[in-house]
Amino acid sequence: MVLASSISYATATVGSSAAPLSQLASAASNPVVVGGSWMLSTILFSTYYTTIFLKHGIEKEKSDLPERQVRAILDSPIESSSSMSKSKSKKHNVRNIVTSTLRNMSRPQLLTIYRFGGSLMLGTLLHPKVSQCWNRLQDTIASSGEFAIPAFFLFLANYCNSVALDRIGISLAYTSKCIIPIITVLLTLAVDGLDAMPPIPALLSLIPIASGVAMASWNSPTFEKKGFAAAMLSSTAQSALNVSSKRALVKTGISGLQAQQSMASVALIISIAVSGLRSLKQRKTFNDNYANGSGNGTTTDSNNNTRLKLPPVSLSVAAVAAYHFEYVLSFLFLKLVQPISYGTCDAVRRLGIIIAGRKMFGGEPFSKLNFIGIGTAIMGALSYSIANSAT
Repeated sequence: MVLASSISYATATVGSSAAPLSQLASAASNPVVVGGSWMLSTILFSTYYTTIFLKHGIEKEKSDLPERQVRAILDSPIESSSSMSKSKSKKHNVRNIVTSTLRNMSRPQLLTIYRFGGSLMLGTLLHPKVSQCWNRLQDTIASSGEFAIPAFFLFLANYCNSVALDRIGISLAYTSKCIIPIITVLLTLAVDGLDAMPPIPALLSLIPIASGVAMASWNSPTFEKKGFAAAMLSSTAQSALNVSSKRALVKTGISGLQAQQSMASVALIISIAVSGLRSLKQRKTFNDNYANGSGNGTTTDSNNNTRLKLPPVSLSVAAVAAYHFEYVLSFLFLKLVQPISYGTCDAVRRLGIIIAGRKMFGGEPFSKLNFIGIGTAIMGALSYSIANSAT
């Protein structure tokens, strides 16, 4: 009976001219649909495409660094045939400079720039009314100043997370994120004082979180100091983002989606500036070594022995789209449910990412202590969400 009614309703809806829009609006207000889409898109698509993007085309080998830098900085000469016009030559040169600059970036830097730039573009252009795109862009620019500090933390959280994923893998990187509630409590205490502290049960749940992260990291086959430090810095930046963005949202009164657009625009500028400074530093180091007659110039970049190829357009678009819709669905779901429901789903989502990552990409086996630590940290994070939402 219920099935028949559902089929009849679906048939009638399909027959309506406004069915697609009405169905979309109905789905966007359904917490089961939005929450399920958020969790599945993150566990399957974001996990897969982010990891593939970070690893695509990387061939670690003992390469001659000056040769690589010469190729990245000085190669791609301007074509100067008599039949080529000056404007075409100039356009070709600009294209080569952009391509060379992108190839000379570390993969986490490249992913960060693609994410923010692509998310800003998608958020601006994906609108039922094309005429509203310009107004949306103006609103983003107008509110970006209030979100400058949260945008910096957004950049830092994303970039360091990419570094952590690249160095220590999915399981340990996402287990480390369970420490976010501890850092959030410390930041809240420093900024707002004791009155803003969570209840005692929530504070007690921080103990299994800390111990779980420690057990998950203990003699882990993927543990690496720089990668783990990047994961901790990403978690710290994420906690600072949570605190600072909430203040900015209260002050401006705009929606979470609008805030994400504003932060993405500022974070994109920061990403480009940081990458530009890094490129200039590399160029100066190479020029200094070349002027000194050194045949084996070096830099402090950890990717010296990594030969990078730009990911294909299809993979780049997929990685950007997965990131953008993950954040959009996250904001929609947060608006539809209580914090306890969101926190519970987030804990399950994190566990799903760890399991999916292991199934998709394999890796060295974890010890029993590592597995116990992963489960303990996730249960601690879930307990913190439940206890903190009970008041």
